[in-house]
Amino acid sequence: MNLRCYFITLFFGMMLIGCKQVRKAADVIVQPTAREVYERNFSKNDSLLLQWKNAFKNAKHDSIQITLPYSESGIFSEEYFNVYSYNIQLKEGERIVVEVEKQLESALVFVDLFQAKTDSLQSFKLLKSSENKKATLLQEIEIPGFYKIIVQPQMKLQFPFVLKIYTEPVYTFPVSGAGNKNIQSFWADPRDAGSRSHEGVDIFAAKGTPVVAVTDGRIVSVGERGLGGKQIWLRDGLFGKTIYYAHLDSIAVSEGKKVKIGDTLGFVGNTGNAKTTEPHLHFGIYKSRGAVNPLSFIKKTEIQPSEKPSTIIKAVTLKNRADVHKGPASVFEQFGSLKKNDTLIVLGKNQKWYHIQTPDSLKGYVNETEIKPLPPN
Repeated sequence: MNLRCYFITLFFGMMLIGCKQVRKAADVIVQPTAREVYERNFSKNDSLLLQWKNAFKNAKHDSIQITLPYSESGIFSEEYFNVYSYNIQLKEGERIVVEVEKQLESALVFVDLFQAKTDSLQSFKLLKSSENKKATLLQEIEIPGFYKIIVQPQMKLQFPFVLKIYTEPVYTFPVSGAGNKNIQSFWADPRDAGSRSHEGVDIFAAKGTPVVAVTDGRIVSVGERGLGGKQIWLRDGLFGKTIYYAHLDSIAVSEGKKVKIGDTLGFVGNTGNAKTTEPHLHFGIYKSRGAVNPLSFIKKTEIQPSEKPSTIIKAVTLKNRADVHKGPASVFEQFGSLKKNDTLIVLGKNQKWYHIQTPDSLKGYVNETEIKPLPPN
């Protein structure tokens, strides 16, 4: 009898191992999101799971708006199914970065990026999800427009967090030692008494300053001709773009050469039709449809400072009547008002604005001057 039980147990154990191996093999092909992997830990009809999934579904319709860079500190609460949803506008050439710093390393936080199907912000499609056990998301933007970020912690676990959302350029800066302040002529500026417009940006620097490859690629053309004078054309094989460097004083590469990001290609000058101007690099980007504005591809960005999570409170009440805004500033649309002594759930804090949720699940921002902590129980 004992031997029979042993073989039965062994049989089902092997079956279980076999199923797990099949799932692992299927995951390599299907590549489930971290959220989907987490949901496997629960039965489909688990009441907590259904509430958690419903909170995520409702967050897709939230109208919170932010500008970047953005940071928020708070505490993920075990009492509520809090979901953080933000509408943002992104440009081609930017890389969106979402980072969630957790004091509890083992805790799971899921980050999803959606792209608006239309400018109405009413319909979104999933673009990317964070990887399993990683509370970060990075995505290079190829189509400018509206996007939505949704951040949701795992169920029934409380821990402090710092959320950072910002963009960074997909390319490095093309002039060594220079930065945003060196860009002094921009896309679409009029040229030749308005007969044409500027198809790039001009980056001013001392004559002879190194000009570098903004990405890995291959030099497809070099020479001196036309308005651009001494010029280099770099092909970005990854994105299929052609990058144009003009008005160079001298060229340090030859046609056909493969280059790595940061390699010196030439040196700043004022050749071509720039002989009467200060030395600068004309930098342009071309796609199959023609020239595109290169600014967002190279413009450096900063990360907004954030408050320590330990200083954040979980619930507050109002000193007086207060307006609720769609974003963390008075310039954002006001879409509701609250009465004195109304009790609010604090989702987090951005600078001087509390990210709040009302008892009827309205989410928005209220200025810190209108807030007072709830007295202890």
